[in-house]
Amino acid sequence: SLLGGHWGSIALQTEVAVSASALLVFASNTAIIGAYYVFLALARMQFFPAFLLKRNTLRGTPHYSILLATAIPIIVLLLVRGNILLLGDMYAFGLLGAFTLTCLGLDIVRHRERKAARTARDHPHRAGEQLAHGSDLATESQTADGTPAFTQEHPSPTEHSSTSDPLTEETPPSPYAGGMMLNSWYTFKFSIGLLTTALVVTAWITNLVAKPLATAFGGTVTIVGMGIAYFNYARHRREDHVPVAVTQNEEYLPGSTLAVLMPESELNDAVIHSALTHANGKPVVFLYLGSGHPGPTPRLFEFHDPYYDDEQAKKTFGRAEHLAQKSKVKRLYLYRLQEPHAIEQVWRIVHPYDSVIAAEHASRIQDINPDRIRFEVTPEGKVAHLLKRW
Repeated sequence: SLLGGHWGSIALQTEVAVSASALLVFASNTAIIGAYYVFLALARMQFFPAFLLKRNTLRGTPHYSILLATAIPIIVLLLVRGNILLLGDMYAFGLLGAFTLTCLGLDIVRHRERKAARTARDHPHRAGEQLAHGSDLATESQTADGTPAFTQEHPSPTEHSSTSDPLTEETPPSPYAGGMMLNSWYTFKFSIGLLTTALVVTAWITNLVAKPLATAFGGTVTIVGMGIAYFNYARHRREDHVPVAVTQNEEYLPGSTLAVLMPESELNDAVIHSALTHANGKPVVFLYLGSGHPGPTPRLFEFHDPYYDDEQAKKTFGRAEHLAQKSKVKRLYLYRLQEPHAIEQVWRIVHPYDSVIAAEHASRIQDINPDRIRFEVTPEGKVAHLLKRW
């Protein structure tokens, strides 16, 4: 504004001051809105306390989250007594840190995509290889607590209806088989991404050294936030419930176990225990079919993942994760609404060897044609195993 007044007039000086002030106000408003929405997301994911989700009865606004987002900068401003230079020295930790993590994340994703593309190129039939399984004819097994679980086996109605050999069935094409991610142009862009990441990391490290106040302030805020998240995580874990982040896309996992969980089902624990017991070191995919109850109406620029509004699903997945951590098997969590063919769509993509579901719900999956069906009686109830060699 002073330069505008020097080279122009008092009108230009005033206009620059007003426009700059307005820009700062808008930027502050955006930062506060973004901050309390981050708090809401972390609370929905059960890493922050649940009281942050409470909304005002009059306005419907998340007043606790807004209070937290505004109280922190106000307290900082009071502590530095409005010293602008000191505030400037405390700035730029989080911004460059966020850029660094974003760049590293993108590089990791692209590296894994290229690795998958090389695997698809060098081993085009690897995904269709037959995996070794245990005997399908066992009539007695062990549950998680060591008690015997007696089973009875029935052939699938479609077991002998197909004359095709499962070993020769065509596997779904790999999305990386085209070789696009290995061509020279994509490799060049990947290299540019690595260079960008290196430059951003260099800038952040330089900032950590050159601005010790920014490092101290940003590091303190980060440690406090991680401490709150760890405290909530540990509290849920003591309650046999671990926060779980679901995966939006299915993954091709031949030979895995698919555990189908239903809302308000008393046999979910039986399905979880049985799936983990019979996994034999193979991955387990937990699929929860949500009831589709309408959640809160999204406001402007809001997005609501139905999983994080489904408390029963979060508790069920949390219980499954708590038990899976003890089994130390690879697991994947999928959340789908109860729609026609929802289970079949996941089943055809994942290619599981064993699909576990409560026996009383087995009739819901008529579109699946397993080789045989085996029923298992567990202490929690009766479950069905739909076995399929692809």
